[in-house]
Amino acid sequence: MQAKNLAFLKRLAKGITTTFGERCEVVIHDFSDITQSLVYLEGNVTQRSVGAPITDLVYKLVNEFGNDAPDKLGYKNTLDKGKVLKCSTMFVRDDEGKIEGCICINLDVTDFIFLSKAFSEFNPVSAPGNGNENDQIKEHYAKNFPETMESVIDTMLAEYHKVPAMMNRDEKKQIVQKLDKSGVFTIKGAVVYLAKVLGVSRYTIYSYLKEVREE
Repeated sequence: MQAKNLAFLKRLAKGITTTFGERCEVVIHDFSDITQSLVYLEGNVTQRSVGAPITDLVYKLVNEFGNDAPDKLGYKNTLDKGKVLKCSTMFVRDDEGKIEGCICINLDVTDFIFLSKAFSEFNPVSAPGNGNENDQIKEHYAKNFPETMESVIDTMLAEYHKVPAMMNRDEKKQIVQKLDKSGVFTIKGAVVYLAKVLGVSRYTIYSYLKEVREE
């Protein structure tokens, strides 16, 4: 990330967290190494630290849209412990329009939900955003990059609404095809993990990969 961009974002992060207090976290990611992209952190709502990877949501947006990836504003996310967050992710680009990172704002609005009338502007359901603010998004805040990869795979499997043991060959092959398009298999350990959750051998996954790529 360009030094001027990083310097400005750090100042911005400090200003945001100072304004909103300890319930707010601002994270800066540098995509020069997505496996440990978190380079700066103000606040600590999601319990991460410098060196953590990008989230599964950001990974999927960049893989799908490339340098045209849209900002994701005012979306609702729920942590495993029940905390409700209102989040915004904005991509940072260099002078040529290439994405070089992102800045993410995570605001813990758990208590505000019970006071929605008094604090309606903080309500993640009614807050202004980019038109998708009513979406319930499950974003996983991984401590390391393999966790991000696993979350992408788990999210894909969840779309089928059935346990892997009940999936037929065509469904498993379709999953492999979708994951291949998303770039998951460029990540070390992806084949082994998918084989484990699908209940097949890694050689079966490689066989599916060969088939879908030939098709």
